[in-house]
Amino acid sequence: MFNLRLLSTLPLSIKRLARPRRHKDAAQKNQISVQTAIGIFDIMYIILEGLDNKDVASCALVCRDWAAIVHEVMWRGRSDSGVGIRPILGLLPEYYEESRNARFRVAPNPASWDRFNTPEYAGRISVLDLNIQNLRCTIGFLAVMSDSIKSPMHLPALNELHVTVCQDPVEFRIAMAFFSANVTHFVANIERGYPSATGHFSNQLDPHTSTVPTASPLDAFFDAVHQCMPHIRVLTVNVRDSEAMVDAFDPFVDMLCGLKELITLSLPPYMLGLSLVTALSTHQQLRNIVVIRQDPTRRTVMDSDDSYGIVTQPIFGPDELSTRLAELAVVVPADSFIPFFSHQFDPHNLTQLDLTFTGEIAVSNSLRTALFLIADRCGSLENLTVSLLQSCDNPWRLDYAALEPLRKCERLVSLVFTTRFTTDLDNNKFEDLVSHWPMLKHLILDGSDVVPASPDERLSLCLGTVMKIIRKHCPLLLKLQLHLSMVLQRHWFMDCTHFRCINSLTSVTLVMGSPATTPVSQIAVYLKWVLPPNCKLNYFPAVHDLSPRARLVEWKARRNAVVAFSQKLTRILAKLNCGVEPSQ
Repeated sequence: MFNLRLLSTLPLSIKRLARPRRHKDAAQKNQISVQTAIGIFDIMYIILEGLDNKDVASCALVCRDWAAIVHEVMWRGRSDSGVGIRPILGLLPEYYEESRNARFRVAPNPASWDRFNTPEYAGRISVLDLNIQNLRCTIGFLAVMSDSIKSPMHLPALNELHVTVCQDPVEFRIAMAFFSANVTHFVANIERGYPSATGHFSNQLDPHTSTVPTASPLDAFFDAVHQCMPHIRVLTVNVRDSEAMVDAFDPFVDMLCGLKELITLSLPPYMLGLSLVTALSTHQQLRNIVVIRQDPTRRTVMDSDDSYGIVTQPIFGPDELSTRLAELAVVVPADSFIPFFSHQFDPHNLTQLDLTFTGEIAVSNSLRTALFLIADRCGSLENLTVSLLQSCDNPWRLDYAALEPLRKCERLVSLVFTTRFTTDLDNNKFEDLVSHWPMLKHLILDGSDVVPASPDERLSLCLGTVMKIIRKHCPLLLKLQLHLSMVLQRHWFMDCTHFRCINSLTSVTLVMGSPATTPVSQIAVYLKWVLPPNCKLNYFPAVHDLSPRARLVEWKARRNAVVAFSQKLTRILAKLNCGVEPSQ
């Protein structure tokens, strides 16, 4: 628990001061209080700052003097890295915890916050994380807490604020009490509220008025953000309730337009419709519109609680959008993207584009036209992410014909496609594509949940050839995720150029689509040689979780073969990592 080596280097007189008191009376007679000892706080701080939070918390159990020092040490460390709601409540004399549940002995009052509102505490905080959802308390606890806060907190050093609340007026009032005009980075995670049977938001504290319709608390919250924190430059808003956001869309846009210094805006996919992008076209400082994704490698376009209410809203705004954007994330129907990108938007300054198509794209020609527009109009493009769905009734695979226009984007650093079905490329066409992207660092052409389009699907993109092409044309590549067959060139082990290590790689994910003809043991040895020691390797079979009813026998046979290959590869790689030579 305690760093004895550090303690052993201190003078004997100081070590005596640091010893815990074994008996109250003896301590009062023979020892000097640690709190009153000159310089002991700084010495204890040097010792305790080398411990992790768990060990520091254990030191607080030694005695009251140590507990007081540990409290100050943890506050001193939290001020820059982030102070949570529990340490703040810990300064209130009425607060205590029971099995990690927040409690009050008696109701706090405005004077209870005096200790927090001092330069030693509130005056030091630069990063604040108000996760009210993690308090584990009752609605009554929050109401009492809210009533005790009569005026906004004074947080002169605060520049980064994180808030996690649900759509409840009480939780919003608590969060807004900590708003500060100095904040430049603001993150708001907002869960669903407590709707009544009539569909209106209700006051859970008063059952007599719980069915009285009230306005959405989001409106007042967005207005307070604009009024109390006008200097926000980086804003993240994740409202996990698309229906409420449809109602609060206009106040939300008013808030964004009122934040004159806003540079970066991050939102969930359902909020990134053309209507929002158009509404922000006159913003003078906005440069980056970013999408929040749970898992960027998966095919899912919209989260489970999303609706298309905002995405499909009519577009009102100027004929030509702002040309100042450097980063844009937009969710758009495929049939609306082409006129938008052709006539309503000037993307020549874009360096990053995250494009999500809503609905299913029936044929690859639509995608090819969109990518042609992107390659033709985005001369500065460095990062491109495309998420789309293909129709299950008429399956098609991402192929060279669709990707060919992107050869013009020679400045690409990152290229990510998430689709429903596996990619269809051969070795020659793959080399023709990547040879035009010498700066490439991230290449993902298949998501982690892709499936084959047919049980007869065979791949011509081979593991050994792909690695050779990457080594030749992409010397900076860090991350690779591809659908390929686990096949090596014949007699690959006789030519050292085939298995020379690609030192730049840090992450490789292989989507295995068909049984390999190369022995599994050779593939395991090859991967061990060609990938650097610090490279993270993942591989999984591209199979349906539930096989389609049509051609069920063929689907099951394919699945069994690929899964068996994957399991055998796992066992052999585990032996190699343990220094055991695999058998043929």
